[in-house]
Amino acid sequence: MTAGRPLVVLTALLFAGAPIQAQVDQHWREWKVIWRDHTDIAADYDPAEDAWTLTVDRGDFEDPTDAALDPLETILLVPHHTRREVPPDIPPNFSFLGEEGDSYYRLPFGVEENVLDLGFNAERFSSDFDHFADDRVHFELVDFRGKDDFVLYRGSEPTIFMDTRAENPPFGERSEPLGGHSHHTWFFRERGIYILFLETYAELAADGSITRSEEPVPLYFLVDPEPVHWWRLDTFRTEAKEPHAALTADAGGDGRPNLLAYALDYSPFEPADRYLPFPEIVERDESRHLSLVFRAPEGSAGLDDRSDLIYRVQVSTDLETWEDLENDGLESLEQVAPDADGTRRFRAVDPIPLGVSEHRFIRLEVEMVE
Repeated sequence: MTAGRPLVVLTALLFAGAPIQAQVDQHWREWKVIWRDHTDIAADYDPAEDAWTLTVDRGDFEDPTDAALDPLETILLVPHHTRREVPPDIPPNFSFLGEEGDSYYRLPFGVEENVLDLGFNAERFSSDFDHFADDRVHFELVDFRGKDDFVLYRGSEPTIFMDTRAENPPFGERSEPLGGHSHHTWFFRERGIYILFLETYAELAADGSITRSEEPVPLYFLVDPEPVHWWRLDTFRTEAKEPHAALTADAGGDGRPNLLAYALDYSPFEPADRYLPFPEIVERDESRHLSLVFRAPEGSAGLDDRSDLIYRVQVSTDLETWEDLENDGLESLEQVAPDADGTRRFRAVDPIPLGVSEHRFIRLEVEMVE
């Protein structure tokens, strides 16, 4: 727990009566996580099928076939070290940055060590491609889900291409000449999940009509994420910013908050019973004690490692007054055989033997540190 940070306490009660620091390009679950080096949002078009393709291109941009990733399986990570503060005497045309001293995050125009150099490209189109009237591909931001404002801009004036402060979509576009590519500054107001929905389009030379991608393609950004942001994005995908994805919500409709699904690492859309903590009577020092066995996923260090959670086991004799079982965190508890899916499990034992009081109850409380 970090001193001075507010706490949000959400408790899931379970009663039992007696009788990546992994900030490297890597695979995480089913995702490819990208956080540095030259990367482009790339478009391609098949005239025969009137079909568009959008990919996240890695590697040498002179070879656009190198490491073309599916945006639906790619996380674009904006690490903590991209955080900046608005300087004094900011020019009026940069007012979107906020007030002096406000923090924000940005992917810069130009190369910086250990930061994404992110742009757009239309390099898959050959010099003799003659299907588009203006020889350009347009990337349009048609929808947005995010913690706060997003702005795509370039230059010291600046030229703003996309801006979610607009009242209604679309929120702007960037167009590229066929065979070309460009890079910009990507501004994010706050940490968290950002989802940019892009469509590609062009004007056809044959009749002047517009050919447009069949549906918007989401780009998933995690900006200085907390562990829970990884889980929310993996669980809810394009709906990760919707109200039903909040930790206080009950996405599964079973009366249990999403916090419990996050803490125990299961999908809120599947039956929870097999994942819930359960009581066991154990022998300790020739006496019988009530215990609670519960899941606590380890996650990936620096990613979804649940370091934003506190697991607390409590006991009571009357279901009104609860006392914490003394321990020094999960690692001080007995680790038992993992669950069927490999998730680690712990056992917390009530030190008071059964029979000392008429009733004895045990529960797991999960506390979210925000």
